[in-house]
Amino acid sequence: MTVQARKKWPIGVAAVASVTVVALAWSYCSWNTNLLGPESFCGGRMGSGEVQAALDSTGRVSQVDASVDAQRPTFSCTVERTSRFVGGEDQRVTVRTSFKEGAFPFTTHVWQSPASRSYFTGGATGAVSQDFGGYVVLPEPCWDKLRGERGDGVMAIVEAAVEKGAVDPDGLARLLTRSARQVAEKAGCGTAALSADPDLAAPSAPGRTDAGNVCGVPGFTLPKEAVVASRAEPGQEQVSAGSADTWACDLHLAGSAKGLVSFSATSDKNFVETATKAKYSGFKALPGGKGVAALGQAVLHCGDGDVYFAAKWNTAYDRALADSVPGEGSYMEARKSTFQNFLDATAADHSCPRVTIP
Repeated sequence: MTVQARKKWPIGVAAVASVTVVALAWSYCSWNTNLLGPESFCGGRMGSGEVQAALDSTGRVSQVDASVDAQRPTFSCTVERTSRFVGGEDQRVTVRTSFKEGAFPFTTHVWQSPASRSYFTGGATGAVSQDFGGYVVLPEPCWDKLRGERGDGVMAIVEAAVEKGAVDPDGLARLLTRSARQVAEKAGCGTAALSADPDLAAPSAPGRTDAGNVCGVPGFTLPKEAVVASRAEPGQEQVSAGSADTWACDLHLAGSAKGLVSFSATSDKNFVETATKAKYSGFKALPGGKGVAALGQAVLHCGDGDVYFAAKWNTAYDRALADSVPGEGSYMEARKSTFQNFLDATAADHSCPRVTIP
């Protein structure tokens, strides 16, 4: 019997192979992890681990743009997550201090779909969206310190905007809270509300709309002038109702117009206060001292305190209504009737008085 000896690699070849393996491993870690990378970005405003958790994907995180002054609490910081070999688009998140007028998350088209957000429960006021970003309202004592001459109807916040891909809501909430805490402490207006990681109330899954109980509210219907056959009819809805002080519903209308109308109600004092003090709010007093109202907005004096109500239409739904209801006056009546129906159906749930929008 012939015994065949095992072939041995030359020492030089084995060494090259070992070096190659180490080099590949190092390259992978360098491009896809934060091994030996910075622990924080932008002067400590954003923690590396928190950014990684918020972006919720494999990759290396690095700072790409920053506006930070060690002597000032305001800042802007953009970080990017990049990866090689494992696929996926590069992703960026920008976190910055900002100033917003009125009840901005429920009235402006920049902050879309309020019911798609997870709202903070307890402690700080804030919300995050898996596909968009989020915000944390800084403590009210910070507003005067940071906003300068912007006016009483303007609040100071820390906001995040995400480019490409989705984020982890809990991770983004922790990142925002850390940044807000850094800002407040530097400005000398920190509070205990920013000390703990926030709990989130997630929105419901989208579901089919019951035309007789829109947004799950018993008796809430769209007036006939607000329904456009084949272009904007009750379709699907999403509701965010887990927060103690904020409720929101996005009504995605079926039909060619791709209309969206969002309804919101909040007793959060930050938004109630800034809504009524905003420079161009257009609020007018309601009869009987029951509150104030404007087009698509109202603040009512309710049993447990003031509550802010809002309805917001997207541009596509606006166009569909304008085309179907002749004359500007009739079109505005359709919007007013929709908001009136919303108030009629929800006011009692918040121990609010019945009112008629002028």
